[in-house]
Amino acid sequence: MKSSINLKIYDQSDEIIAEFEEKRLRWGLVEDVVDLSEQLEGQSEREAYVAMGSFLQRVFPSLTHELLRQADVHDVKQCFNQIITLVQSIGDTSQKKED
Repeated sequence: MKSSINLKIYDQSDEIIAEFEEKRLRWGLVEDVVDLSEQLEGQSEREAYVAMGSFLQRVFPSLTHELLRQADVHDVKQCFNQIITLVQSIGDTSQKKED
């Protein structure tokens, strides 16, 4: 993985109170994100957000529910999308080798 996955948590004054970083995307997380994408089909928006939050807590094991609730929504979405892009690039690479 060329870049790390990051998530910052801010307090009410927009000061960083916690920062999470993962330098490697573990295979188990790849499997989890594929499962998650299949599970999200047909779910309510609330269920999708809860599932996304739970997934990020698997990416960053010390990310508590309370800290996650303080995360900036754009940061969470960007972090999640970064992981999705990485997983999709794995699939793209395997297809290119088969062609």
